[in-house]
Amino acid sequence: MKEVVSVKLRRKQAATVAPTLNGEALRDRIARKAYERYLDRGQLDGYDLDDWLEAEQLILAELGAEAGEMD
Repeated sequence: MKEVVSVKLRRKQAATVAPTLNGEALRDRIARKAYERYLDRGQLDGYDLDDWLEAEQLILAELGAEAGEMD
């Protein structure tokens, strides 16, 4: 159940960020952050989904903070 709530929250966050960043740019930014997480962990395989989800959460939080600063 926690996972479902998390996915719904991410979708809601992404919807509020959408006017700021197009889908491809958002995906690229998340991918770069996920790759950074992979490198920081010593390039251990098997954590790609964890890296992606954590990167997604971090990027959406950053964008939300940036949007809040513009208000």
